[in-house]
Amino acid sequence: MAIVAACGSKEERLPMLSDQPSSPVQELQDRRHWSGPTLANGVLTSELAEFCQSGLSIVLASRDGAGRPVVGRGLACIIDADGRVRVVFRDPPNAALHRAIASGAPIAATFTRPSTHRSIQLKAPRAELVRSAPPDGPSAILQTRAFADELVRAGYPARFAAAYTRFEPHELAAFAFLPENAFVQTPGPSAGSALTP
Repeated sequence: MAIVAACGSKEERLPMLSDQPSSPVQELQDRRHWSGPTLANGVLTSELAEFCQSGLSIVLASRDGAGRPVVGRGLACIIDADGRVRVVFRDPPNAALHRAIASGAPIAATFTRPSTHRSIQLKAPRAELVRSAPPDGPSAILQTRAFADELVRAGYPARFAAAYTRFEPHELAAFAFLPENAFVQTPGPSAGSALTP
């Protein structure tokens, strides 16, 4: 079976997604049995860190001074050897999120792969706005391209995927945080459970 996408005057047949849907139960089992390296004081496995940096949907959440929810969207994620998470985002459309982070509000970042619905959320009591750094631009290009490809594989038109992931270099901003908790947010039984050893 194939998804048919219109491409000019001819049709392009896209294979149906071969990736199996992710499962919260399997995610929890994998974490409990993980024996490899960890980061952020054991909150992240090296596999989770790699997943978060692989070109995904990045949804950000915080709260304003009145306690109202604030949401935003990230472009890329860079995780250092200590597990510190750096999120690159477009500043203009995320002004409310920028203000929330500047005020010391808590942060939640959710990383999702549409083709499998695998979804991981990282939380911290605060994040820090940081200066733009040389890796930000290349990481944003690489990861938004990967996410655009993911959207096309999921059946969205390439033009939509390109517009959704578009950014201008001068718009880039970043914040960093050390995650204190990780949760599986993949739909299904046990969604929302903490990812712990």
